[in-house]
Amino acid sequence: MSPEDPRDENAYRKYRENFYKGFNNFEYERYQVPYENGYLPVVKLVTPNATKNLLLFAGYDSYMEEMVKMSKFLKGIDYNIYVFDGPGQGTALRQGIHLIHNWENPVNVILDYFNLKRASAVGMSLGGYLVMRAAAFEKRLDKVVAFDIFYSFFDALRIRMPYDQITKIEQLLAAKDAKTVNIIFKSMMANNLDLNWKINKGMENVGVQSPYELLQQFQKYNMEPIMPLINQDVLLLAGENDQYVPSSRLVEIDSKLINAASVKSIMFDKASGGDQHCQAGNRQLGFDAIKEFLSNK
Repeated sequence: MSPEDPRDENAYRKYRENFYKGFNNFEYERYQVPYENGYLPVVKLVTPNATKNLLLFAGYDSYMEEMVKMSKFLKGIDYNIYVFDGPGQGTALRQGIHLIHNWENPVNVILDYFNLKRASAVGMSLGGYLVMRAAAFEKRLDKVVAFDIFYSFFDALRIRMPYDQITKIEQLLAAKDAKTVNIIFKSMMANNLDLNWKINKGMENVGVQSPYELLQQFQKYNMEPIMPLINQDVLLLAGENDQYVPSSRLVEIDSKLINAASVKSIMFDKASGGDQHCQAGNRQLGFDAIKEFLSNK
């Protein structure tokens, strides 16, 4: 449903009500952390006697409840887990808090609110970029996981478009030709359900009114300038048939994390069932790798 659909708000309310009625994988506490003119919703999943802290968040079209549910794969680790919707996600977006690339801002607010001196962080899907961005500027993070890697927003467009088409769009953006960019995207979106969803959802998330404005914002989401700033322990996960990120980016990111305390990279192949985006065909694989990484000293 589109945000304008009159059924949307009721469906959203019932979805959250029913989710928490049925959730019993962890003891949990719910919070509303003040942020801008609203709040970021947080669920703290409590592990008795845990000595460490883990932030967990997703990406482009997520609601935190997805991550709360997936946390069952992390049962038994020595971490209290803080799952939250950041700007542009779930309940935060519904308050008009729009998506930003500088993810250190919400991470800083969460760490301050709970007085966490150190924490690890896992970012899923677009969160694979957001977590790395946060790590570049928020040094209370000690271990970071890109689940999976997400090098840039333009990768997600490039992987589904002919090379000459995306090159032309990039040239038009450089020339600030908003009119032509919007005409091209209107035409493409009319015949491509996937692209139509990506662009419309993006405009909602970011709070802009045209594909051109959205692509201008997308240009900010890029790993290239931040990789030398990351000095934590890093786990990079990737699937060889990821629908949004070229698998070749794994080697590139690994090689450019020149100041990281350590880097571990894992490429999941088709035989494993983990070759899709965020190991969608075998989610256990990704979480097993994360648990092993977090348990290492």
